[in-house]
Amino acid sequence: ALFRHAWAARATYGTESERVNASGFYLYDRFRTTLLASGQDTTDVYTDGLLRTRRVNIQASLPLRRTVRSIQTASVTWRREREEVLGSDDPEDRVDLGGLETAWAISSARSYPWSISPTEGARLRLAWLHEAKALGSDLSLDKLTADARAYRRVFGERDVLALRAGGGTTYGEEQFDRSFAVGGFPDANLFDIVRTNNAVLRGYPDNAFTGRRYAAFNAEYRFPLFSPQRGWRSFPLFLRHFRGSVFFDAAHAWSDAFRADDLKTSAGASIGLESAIGFALPLSAEVTVARGFQEQGETKVYFRFGLAF
Repeated sequence: ALFRHAWAARATYGTESERVNASGFYLYDRFRTTLLASGQDTTDVYTDGLLRTRRVNIQASLPLRRTVRSIQTASVTWRREREEVLGSDDPEDRVDLGGLETAWAISSARSYPWSISPTEGARLRLAWLHEAKALGSDLSLDKLTADARAYRRVFGERDVLALRAGGGTTYGEEQFDRSFAVGGFPDANLFDIVRTNNAVLRGYPDNAFTGRRYAAFNAEYRFPLFSPQRGWRSFPLFLRHFRGSVFFDAAHAWSDAFRADDLKTSAGASIGLESAIGFALPLSAEVTVARGFQEQGETKVYFRFGLAF
């Protein structure tokens, strides 16, 4: 009742893996420092078989400075994880991970009642992840990542040009070349250690390209289609806006020298909606068609909740 506690739980069934996936979190926000505990047990289908991931995260976030136009936060996260290929007796198909991530973020992004996305301002996040055997990991390395986003109104009061640029690099464990991945949409867990996918590269298979470093750039023009601003009688669903967008994506993951010829690009368009469930819970969803132009590129259709960035 005082917004000090928040929790969520989710369970899904994989039709290819034939296994149940579960995840959940609990957030405690009574004090100035926000505490968050989360866990998950998921199984993904890869060419080598079924990859099971079990992960526990504990995070503390502290607001450093809060004004009417911006907010700065610092956070520390401890993570413990195990990845294993089910049914395999090869020791290399099982890895234990454990690390600490420290991050700093600032956001001045703003939206308004008639906005179709963040409309003005910017966001910046810098993070350092330290993986060590003393923390239960089989690896000893460090990962640095940066993510910047900017939003600006163009052509009209509600049209938005959204830009995003990001990158990351790895230090230590020179033989480990799966630090980052690009292809598809970002992972739900942004401070993972293996195949961390922070980039948006639509039109390619998920996590199609991996390496010790990555760089990505996105440009998206978003525009309103129409705004019903109404529901149907007392049914607890309120339609706010329908929007369209066109976009361009570029990303690359590599381990040796960077080669511009290996850069992967794509373009496409999407149609989305903004609504509210129960007259209070916001809901955003969109259908996207994207085409990748380089190796492994294809025409892909996505349905997902939320904006790309």
